[in-house]
Amino acid sequence: MDGVPPRGRPEQVWGSSVWSRALILMPLPAVGVLVVVDSANWPIREMWPVFPVLAVVAGLMMRPSVRLSGDELLIRYPIGSQRLRRSDVASAHFNYFGLVVQLRNGATAFAFLAPKPTSTELSSGGRPEPGSASYEITRWASEG
Repeated sequence: MDGVPPRGRPEQVWGSSVWSRALILMPLPAVGVLVVVDSANWPIREMWPVFPVLAVVAGLMMRPSVRLSGDELLIRYPIGSQRLRRSDVASAHFNYFGLVVQLRNGATAFAFLAPKPTSTELSSGGRPEPGSASYEITRWASEG
């Protein structure tokens, strides 16, 4: 049972992969090296210590993801995370700001996640498709 949750369903993850984050962050070290190595006439040479801070901030901003396992939903934020039990989740849907997870007690949880570019969920009358985070989370919640 390597990597398979207790209910026999593989874990699903939505969000940026490690490789896409690394690819997007790649220009930061290059600019940092350019600032340090370039001539003294460049005005931001003295600001090179800012670049590692920018790299950390950019990495944290790309950290958000949603992970669905057998019995819990894990929402990762730039700093921190939230775990929701299956029995607490009622449904999920996208709005123009991200993924909204409706809880059974009437509260909501929010995830910084966007639907697939080809999705029609945000259009008038659009319905989530299989494979979409909102569709899979709603189906997962109704099974439990």
